Amino acid sequence: MSRMSLTASLASATALIAGAALVAAPAASAAPSRGPHGLDRKVKAAADRLVADGAPGVIVMTRRGGHVSHVTSGVSDKATGAPMDHRLLFRIASVTKSFTSTVVLQLAAEHRLSLDDTVDRWLPGAVAGHGNDGSKITIRQLLAQTSGLNDYTPDPRVMSDPTRAWTPEELVAIAMEKPPQYAPGTSWNYSNTNYVLAGMIIERATGRPVGTEFQRRIFTPLRLRHTSYPTTDPSFPGRYVHGYYYDYGDVSTQISPSSARTSGGIVSTVDDVARFHRALFTGRLLPPKQMREMRNVRPVDDDGVVEDYGLGVARIRFSCGYAWGHDGGFPGYRTWTYTSADGRSQAVITYNESKLEYDKTFRADLAKAADTAFCA
Repeated sequence: MSRMSLTASLASATALIAGAALVAAPAASAAPSRGPHGLDRKVKAAADRLVADGAPGVIVMTRRGGHVSHVTSGVSDKATGAPMDHRLLFRIASVTKSFTSTVVLQLAAEHRLSLDDTVDRWLPGAVAGHGNDGSKITIRQLLAQTSGLNDYTPDPRVMSDPTRAWTPEELVAIAMEKPPQYAPGTSWNYSNTNYVLAGMIIERATGRPVGTEFQRRIFTPLRLRHTSYPTTDPSFPGRYVHGYYYDYGDVSTQISPSSARTSGGIVSTVDDVARFHRALFTGRLLPPKQMREMRNVRPVDDDGVVEDYGLGVARIRFSCGYAWGHDGGFPGYRTWTYTSADGRSQAVITYNESKLEYDKTFRADLAKAADTAFCA
């Protein structure tokens, strides 16, 4: 799917990524705590199934009102056999887009920009060539994924040197080499280019690095103590989940996050991600007008993921009703987030293997696990 473009593009650079697949250690599981109505037992069974299907390890965080629970299965590190732990850091990938959209909407609420501003208003000349025209694309269309701009991530140059420090301008320039897929606002396609441009606009509008804006507007106020926005350093600032890519083993610290930037560069934990989404969807981060903008959705089918997409967030239908959130994939990592409109029900699921993306059995079991975690 398009959210896995960074993962897919890594295939073009496999010869440059050192190491072979590691031999899986015997799975280890943390015992679930007691939850309401046996929820943890059901979630544990679902997580174990995902590990049986091929995921090295799985973390599932759930909330029911004031009760928060964590269930894990499998390993966080194949080399040592260390079990999954909900406190470990991982790359949240495109879940970053919800953070980026939130900051842009905060700036709109402060009248420092307008969603109807064109890209050229803030970034003159950045979107040009081969029919691309920044004077015809609005900030709203960037956030809604309706700009028509191509995604830069499938280009083999992006991962030809996984450790390269890419600038946002370089990533956007790659996308400008192809004509737009459609006239702005007339259709929908998932493009990381849109959110790199949104990050550039944040910096132009504030005069500060986007990481500084994330910190002062979201990370610090919400006490997201384990959340960070690395730009070029592929290491982690603490203990982390090891991410695995097909037969090439552990790639968790081999790829510069500069290839993702404000489209997918944040590092966090399941609890911090859930705290952010709960604050966001219950109105703590945005005024009502901007929340309405964010939740103005259109139905989309993103390579098999059927949902309603708004401005950096998606609405997903479950057996018990709707959830809000975003999913994300980065080489070695995959995360799915779900929060009810009132914030009382939540689920965050993350696992550390890329090769399962198109496995039908795994995807079916993942859908069941998500419905159980959010609804049961």
